[in-house]
Amino acid sequence: MWEKKKLLVWGKTYPEFSKKYYETVCSGAVDADTGKLVRIYPITLRYKEDQFSTYDWIEAEIERNTSDFRPESFKIQQNAIRKVGRIDAGKSWPERTKWVLRPSNVFPSVEALQHAEARDHTSLGLVKPKQIVDVVMKWRPESEREEWEHHRQEALRQKDLFVDAEKTTARDLQYVPVKYHVKFVCDATNCTGHDLSILDWGTYNLHRRMIAQRGPAEGERAVINAIRENLDLSKRDAFLFLGNTKAHPHNFMIVGILSPPHEKPAKQPLLPGI
Repeated sequence: MWEKKKLLVWGKTYPEFSKKYYETVCSGAVDADTGKLVRIYPITLRYKEDQFSTYDWIEAEIERNTSDFRPESFKIQQNAIRKVGRIDAGKSWPERTKWVLRPSNVFPSVEALQHAEARDHTSLGLVKPKQIVDVVMKWRPESEREEWEHHRQEALRQKDLFVDAEKTTARDLQYVPVKYHVKFVCDATNCTGHDLSILDWGTYNLHRRMIAQRGPAEGERAVINAIRENLDLSKRDAFLFLGNTKAHPHNFMIVGILSPPHEKPAKQPLLPGI
């Protein structure tokens, strides 16, 4: 049953081709009524006139996606999406974390999230890394490019009315031949480390801009440095949004990063005479 909801968007994955909708984006949000993390799709976001960004508040009609066993997955009536507010960064970090870091959304370790997935199909959660080991770029195999091109051709042949055909070429989706990975240690007992890929759309938009401005080598280093800065645990209280896919539910990936800076200690008043 469709239900009107107010949602705080916290993440968007890189667009994918779809036979029915041509191109879709999967977005993560917080349900304002329950405080729980939800997954909303399909959305042909790049072709919407009024696009939304992370930490925008939106109102929309959503319905549990019964074809997806993951409890956080909802269908959305994208033509009825309406932006109703925003939580900016800066002084509003506490407001963002208040909504996102609910106890039910945060897991002490990757292993704890995997156990929850095995128990009740939980597919979204935040984990605080104990140590960031490295941030690296890896080349995707040629087979992934071939598969991507195959899906693109299928989508073009069965393009739906959701997409304006005249705008398709101008906004043609570009294949990104690399993936960025974060290697980290979580708080699980005897954790030997994790190496998880990043699916966050913003990371790959940054990749494209940096490559265009600086060339491949310098551009890739710039992206890696930006990720490292966001995950600098000496300066930021960083959390990783982790999500899985329907096909591989036990394997989690990074679908967003929450990295508010450490709060500065309040200045103590000087004692009289000092």
